[in-house]
Amino acid sequence: MSSSGPGITDIKLLFARSGNRCAFPKCKAPMALGDTLVGEVCHMKGARRGSARFDPAQPATERHHRDNLVLMCPTHHTVIDDDEVSYPVERLLHIKHDHEANATALPEDEVSRIAISIQQNVSTVGQTGGLSAHTVHATHLTVQAAAGTSGNLLNQRQIQAVENLWQILRRFSTEFSMVVFVDTILLPEEMNAYFIGADHLPLMDSILEYRNPQTAIEKMTKAGGDQAAIERPFVSQRLGSIFFVIQAVYGRTGLLLTNSFKEERYIDWRSDSGCDQLLRAVLPARAVEHLKALPANGLRSALDYLEDQFLTEAGMRQA
Repeated sequence: MSSSGPGITDIKLLFARSGNRCAFPKCKAPMALGDTLVGEVCHMKGARRGSARFDPAQPATERHHRDNLVLMCPTHHTVIDDDEVSYPVERLLHIKHDHEANATALPEDEVSRIAISIQQNVSTVGQTGGLSAHTVHATHLTVQAAAGTSGNLLNQRQIQAVENLWQILRRFSTEFSMVVFVDTILLPEEMNAYFIGADHLPLMDSILEYRNPQTAIEKMTKAGGDQAAIERPFVSQRLGSIFFVIQAVYGRTGLLLTNSFKEERYIDWRSDSGCDQLLRAVLPARAVEHLKALPANGLRSALDYLEDQFLTEAGMRQA
């Protein structure tokens, strides 16, 4: 077994037992979409000193063994590594075993294909916390980068990937503009009065389209969210994960409005555990609590904060 990363046998078993789903409870995020890897190989005991839950007494040969690994989406990888108190090794073992016990078996050809992709495209380098547990890259481009001239081509492609992701985020902002706008103008109690029928607010008519359960999904597709996976190999794990969180916040707040129409009461994103989990995957806990305490304009402020993190990680702003 390689000391620099998981072996092919371990990866095949991990993926086969995962059912191509994130192991975090109730998360249905896939680990692979076709030939594109979107999940992450997470270490329950950190890969190196400074990593979350690092155990200095653990033999080096065990660090990348499947017994110390679990597959998760980027968001939940961040969640478990940013909160070691809530997610000790014992709890992660329980999460993994419970998930694998209930996962749907995958065809052998799919397991082999994705396992090879994971082994080729994931270089485990440990982490100091958060999203940089491992770096995803296109192996052949990494070899080219060492050649000099081709390295410039890789750098250009990386810059283009960041620009493409930023343009997708701008389209998300446009598609979901009214979701953010009503949260900016109205207080939660005013929105609730509208949904329960106690007060007719003409402004709320601007979000009537969210009565349709497909609206949020259609807007995400129109914005180009499904194109983001193409750029994933060319950006850092943290940048890709920040993008995922912003995308998910837009989509989830849109779906919450749909559910508000269905249940005839306002379902506030501030009290939604899903939004809370997404925000905490990128933002400090104190910042999340501050944003949720804002009576109005909290959603816009949260998205601005997340976008600032994206730009900082992209090197366009100083940290």
